[in-house]
This record gives sequence, C-alpha cells and structure tokens, in this order.
Amino acid sequence: MRTQETVLEMALGTKVLIWVVCGAGGAALGWVLPGVLRIASSWPIPFMEYLTFLGSFDAPLMVLGRPVVLGIVGLVVAFLLTYHSARLTISDERIVIREGDDARVVERAQVGGVYRHGGKVRIESPEGRVLFDDDVEGGRRVIAAAFTHHGYPWEGVVTS
Repeated sequence: MRTQETVLEMALGTKVLIWVVCGAGGAALGWVLPGVLRIASSWPIPFMEYLTFLGSFDAPLMVLGRPVVLGIVGLVVAFLLTYHSARLTISDERIVIREGDDARVVERAQVGGVYRHGGKVRIESPEGRVLFDDDVEGGRRVIAAAFTHHGYPWEGVVTS
C-alpha cells in the first residue's frame, strides 16, 4: 500500500509577508536615504562623497523615484528568496528536494538519519555524508511527523 506524498514548503502567506516586508522596506529606505546619508557623511566611510551626492537630489522625480526603485529592488530580492527556498516532497521511496530550478532525488536507501539542528533540517547518509542541510518550513512537530510518517529514521522530537 502506497501512502500519499508529504510536501514541506514555504506557505503562500509567508511568501506574501516576505514580499510585503521587503518591498515596503525598500520603499522606506528610498524615503529616508537622503537623511541617513546626511548623518553618515560625517563618518569616515570610503566613497561617502559619491553616496552623499546620490542622496542630495531633491527633484520631484528623484523624491518619488527613489522609493519606487528601491521598493522594486526589495521585491526582486524577496522573490529570489522565496523562489529559492527549499521544497521537500517526501514519499516512502524517496525525498525530492527542490530549490529554485534545481531538483535532487534522495532515494530511501541513501538516508541514514534525519534530524533538526537550530532551524535547519539535516539528512545524512548511513556513512554520515550530508545529503541536505537547510531551512525547511513547517515547524518542529510537523517536520518530524512528515519524516516519521514515511518511515525515515528521525532523531529528536517525539511526534506523539
């Protein structure tokens, strides 16, 4: 009897939150950049005269343009972060790890142990070679339950 696959990935709500925070953070930086550069101009920072020059523009187009451009930069960074976050598809036979356009398959026989350390999940071979070591969304108990449900050797949190 084959069980259904379990998918561990970043939730859409978390992705949207990251997009909003990074976009808003970029836009806010665009608004406060001239003031920050004025304050920082007294510090011994290399090439500060160029940064001060860039922050000194007060034309209406620049006043509105800086927040828009830096907001877009923040969104691009957010999209890259969320796109490249790990997505694990766990089945009884294998674990498929997707990060952006890259996908790897870890067969069941290759897995010697799975455990959390810090905020990351580590999958090791029976010989101790690290097969995966990265952040995985879902919380301790959900992640532990996903691996133990499919019979992988989980070390750590009790799931019952």
